[in-house]
Amino acid sequence: MLNMQVSSEKTLLLCDARQRELGRIVVGRAASDLITGTFYPGQDFAPVQHLFHDFEEAVNCQALAVVDELGAAIGSLGLRLVLPDDSQPLAIHDVQIWCDGGFSCRPATRPNDGQAAARQVQATKP
Repeated sequence: MLNMQVSSEKTLLLCDARQRELGRIVVGRAASDLITGTFYPGQDFAPVQHLFHDFEEAVNCQALAVVDELGAAIGSLGLRLVLPDDSQPLAIHDVQIWCDGGFSCRPATRPNDGQAAARQVQATKP
């Protein structure tokens, strides 16, 4: 269940564990298990943009081992969604940002779900 008011057409900030604002998300759909929308990069996105670009390329090539590795790297960023007027962030995982601006993520059901998912992917690597 979402612990913040996320609804269609709402604009959220995408932040990482280092408190960098990576960009804005205009929500298209928000459910308890999936949030989708459009991503607009901010100036702090440049240092991590390659992770999402490489992830997309790996998905397109069906390079599953690389997808897992990059998914873990993205998970380790500690990504959160934040309402511009709210100090209570929503931890997220399975974050995907596509070159066309498409965005999706899953809300964490527990505070450390995003980090746990990254550790789980890392632990399953050969």
